[in-house]
Amino acid sequence: MNLDLRERKLLYWLDQNSRATNKELGKKIGLSEQAIGYKLKRLEEEGIIKKYVTFVNTPALGYTHYKVLLRLHKTNVEKEKEIISFLVKNKNVRWVVSCSGKWDINFSILAKSPQTFTDIYREIEHKIGEYISEKSVSLLILSPGLTKGYLVGQAGVKVRRYGEKIIGWELDSIEKKLLKAISQNSRQNIVNIAEKINSTIDVVRYRLKNLEQEGIISGYTVQLGFDKIGVQRYSIFFTLHKMSDQTEREMFDFAQKQKNIVFMLTMIGTYDLSLEFEVSSYQELESILKRFREEFADNINNFEIILNTEEFKYDFYPFDFRD
Repeated sequence: MNLDLRERKLLYWLDQNSRATNKELGKKIGLSEQAIGYKLKRLEEEGIIKKYVTFVNTPALGYTHYKVLLRLHKTNVEKEKEIISFLVKNKNVRWVVSCSGKWDINFSILAKSPQTFTDIYREIEHKIGEYISEKSVSLLILSPGLTKGYLVGQAGVKVRRYGEKIIGWELDSIEKKLLKAISQNSRQNIVNIAEKINSTIDVVRYRLKNLEQEGIISGYTVQLGFDKIGVQRYSIFFTLHKMSDQTEREMFDFAQKQKNIVFMLTMIGTYDLSLEFEVSSYQELESILKRFREEFADNINNFEIILNTEEFKYDFYPFDFRD
């Protein structure tokens, strides 16, 4: 589907803050409140907007983020669908995509300890292990999110924190319910949220503001149907050497200046770094990647390009609120 300029701007501002009201969005774009409502409904019905997502800095709550890549064998289309469905239902899995390239599935697990991760992964492997021919596990250190500047032809201006731990922070039952209520529907109004979690408007408003100020909620974004708007999603995994804090900062500065890089992941494990791209073509990806490789030629040992073909889960707080 071809988007007009106002629709692209609408998606851009929703990515900046999907809790913005129709009136606030209208002022940004130059449309009436009613016109914004109409466009949102159309974009939702067309599958361009899949969900309104709360960007929770889950590692700040004591969780460690593990990036897992699987290569499958002895499967068919139906079996792969079953495997993906099984992963999506896991309450510790926060992201699931199918891939093309060396790996077939790219997903993330959140766990509070190495032992918990081991237990979760062993449970997964017990169920689907016979179909796994190879796996890769990396522990994520930092993964700041960048906004989708490509929608309006400019580099993203906002950085969302993801990875910094906050010592001593523990969610209470109200905050757990609140995060669960808005994790996959950030545009709910305060009244609806209060009803859903059996609380009051004032309590919800105060807790939301507090979670934002403390860096637990890093922002509010939108999950897009990339295939509907001609966008391809790639993960580029790097093995690095001769790294320093300064080099890492320079890499992130490079990423921030690009309108098509939406995440930079620093990791320990099979890979050391991943750049997440949203581009209109492989040629666009190749152009940016070539400049990155030239600029950091002394640090890049090897890299792999993975095309993420379909996103099945994008949930920064997938847990049961009682966890």
